[in-house]
Amino acid sequence: MEGNRVKVTIYGHTCNIQGDASPDYIVRLAGYVNEKMEDVGKNISSGKPLQVAILAALNIADEYYQLKESKAGVNTVIEQKTKALISMLDEGLIGDIFSNCVDSEKRI
Repeated sequence: MEGNRVKVTIYGHTCNIQGDASPDYIVRLAGYVNEKMEDVGKNISSGKPLQVAILAALNIADEYYQLKESKAGVNTVIEQKTKALISMLDEGLIGDIFSNCVDSEKRI
């Protein structure tokens, strides 16, 4: 597996990253991680790279889980609305609405 090779700098450390994603995407990811580490580094006094990396990783994990939970909530709402629409179709309620619309268009 060959993949793309990209040189990035994260928190002052230059790394060669190899992956299947496009180089632009890898650079954007590295930039995001660097930004998170810089933000954390400004707020802790020791500034040890390992500690900064761990705290930045926890912040990124928190963002990920919040988005994942938010998506799950949206999926639940969509699922409920889909079930309601299917139920209305099964009961013939939506079919009547559509046929009334079609009948109205024919009369125009």
